[in-house]
Amino acid sequence: MMRKLFPVILVAGLTACASSGTQHTSSDTSTYGGSGASSGTAATCDAQPVQDQVGQKYSESLNRTLSSSANATQLRVLKPGEVMTMEYNPTRLNVIVESDGSISALRCG
Repeated sequence: MMRKLFPVILVAGLTACASSGTQHTSSDTSTYGGSGASSGTAATCDAQPVQDQVGQKYSESLNRTLSSSANATQLRVLKPGEVMTMEYNPTRLNVIVESDGSISALRCG
C-alpha cells in the first residue's frame, strides 16, 4: 500500500514547489531607455563592441556607455558570491566583476 502512495506523495510535493510564473526583482536589473519587455521590436544585445572593457575597473559611470555600445536595454552587474537568476533576456548585458573591481566578462542574456 505504501509503495503505491509514494509516487503520489512525491508528485504532490514537487507540484507544490513549482513556480507558476517568472519572478522579477528590482535589484536584479536596471533598465535604460524604457522597458525591453514592452517594446514589440526590442533590439538584441551585442556584447562584441564592449569586449575592450574586459580588465578595466568597473564604475557606475560605465553603465550608460556599456549599455548603449552593446545595444542593451538592461544591464546587470554580477559581483563575486552574488546569486543570479538564470532566465535568458536577449536585451540584457551582464557585467561580471571580480573581487578587485575589474570587469572579467561581458555577456548578453
